[in-house]
Amino acid sequence: MSADTRNPPDVGILEEPIVGAFGLPGDMPFVSIKGDPSLRETVPLRPRQKSRLDRIAGEVLETCAELLHNTGVYAIYIGFNSSEVRTESIFNPFSYEVHDAEDLVKPGYTKRHFIAVPYEEKMRTVAWVRAMVQTGPLRHYLPPHWMKLMDEERTSWQPLAADRIDAIVQSFNTLRRIEAYYLRNAAISLPEGIVRASYNCDGTYIVRADYFPEFVRINTP
Repeated sequence: MSADTRNPPDVGILEEPIVGAFGLPGDMPFVSIKGDPSLRETVPLRPRQKSRLDRIAGEVLETCAELLHNTGVYAIYIGFNSSEVRTESIFNPFSYEVHDAEDLVKPGYTKRHFIAVPYEEKMRTVAWVRAMVQTGPLRHYLPPHWMKLMDEERTSWQPLAADRIDAIVQSFNTLRRIEAYYLRNAAISLPEGIVRASYNCDGTYIVRADYFPEFVRINTP
């Protein structure tokens, strides 16, 4: 029996990465990644210090939710320790911006730096750009199994429901308030429909976005 028969290439693409080109493997609602064990061992020796973002966390998270709802932002990273907010926008999809959390909530800042667009239009644009790339001149580079998977994923893709965003973002506040193993940074990707949450012990969870509020409810005191 050949190696390809035992492990077809399309199965490898779907199952081998932690998060691959087509999201989390199979029907898994989340995966966990263990980081540096020395960080977990030294957690009790590292006193917690409030960051600049912690002092305005509610306002920052509300602003992040607003950006995901009503601007071109389709992915956002929140660094609670570094007080940075990194955004990716449909208006410049191959770049990202980094903003200071304190600046982000200043009057007029988001209107200067982010372009308003309805959520439904943003998600249609994501689908359109993906289709344009996958069915355009680059398509002839795709091996048959990649072509098949991309076509299936593109036709079945559904954007994250807008009404899930607020609960996801506010769940970050819950995780940040945990006393021992608390949230260090978090990210949301609307096109991928996943949330990434990393902790001060260097452990990371990658969770399906629509499941994330329930995941937090189950796993917090």
